[in-house]
Amino acid sequence: MGTGPEFAVSQFTTWHQSFEQDVALYMSLGVEAIEVCERKLSPDRAIAGKQLAFLKETGLRVTSVQPRIHALFPDGMCPDIADPVKRSERFRDSVDFFGECFPGESLPLVAISGKAPDFDYRGALRTARKLYPQLADYAGDRGVRIAFEPLSPILMNSDTFVCSLKDAVDLVQEVDRPNFGLLLDLWHVWSEPGIVERIAGLGEMVFGVHISDWPAGGPRHVGDRVLPGDGVIDLPSLLGALERSGYRGAYCLEIFSKDDLPGSLWMAEPGDVIERAREGFARAWGARR
Repeated sequence: MGTGPEFAVSQFTTWHQSFEQDVALYMSLGVEAIEVCERKLSPDRAIAGKQLAFLKETGLRVTSVQPRIHALFPDGMCPDIADPVKRSERFRDSVDFFGECFPGESLPLVAISGKAPDFDYRGALRTARKLYPQLADYAGDRGVRIAFEPLSPILMNSDTFVCSLKDAVDLVQEVDRPNFGLLLDLWHVWSEPGIVERIAGLGEMVFGVHISDWPAGGPRHVGDRVLPGDGVIDLPSLLGALERSGYRGAYCLEIFSKDDLPGSLWMAEPGDVIERAREGFARAWGARR
């Protein structure tokens, strides 16, 4: 990336690889940083600790973590635990583990809302306003941040009830903790009215950024993404807004797909996907405005 920002890859991008395969591939490509997906680690904490110790030895910087359970309410990746208190307890387990493995690094753990039970959006938001401050305080005591991610409206009623950047900012402001901020995924928020101005005004609220692109004609599945520059998002405008906001962190490639989609990025050669994505991001960054 030369003098450009740090380029990272989320392990969701290389869905079918193991944790060790991901680390080896990213290192071979000269990727600078990684978003760790906890579900790729061993469920045995002792083994998982050794995996993370190996990662630290490589020099790959960890930008953020996707916990095994990262939603207060059921979502597509973990639909089988209904109680938000139990889910928040599992999130605390991840806070404990990563806080111990990365002491003093203020590592952000990504959180989403999950879907509102029985379409009770008011009740779900009331629960979020109650539990997120408690989670933020718990994480803060362990040197960990929480990066809340609003999702696209196409994921309403399946993975989120917070599907605009405006609503996510409102929630962050209501939680009102310095270690509770935003994970900004451009795929989710790009089409929101006034998005460029809104991003430019976020300031220190942004803890991390995910990059990809929105397919021309719309997605064929809720996970259907294309590589930066291959879709319809005005990435140069959004990247320029992030720069004006004061964000100086990594830009993390996060690709979701579906195996049976024609041209599925999850079925493509992983190294080629990352290389093409990095080139597309570099072009967009060079054209930022």
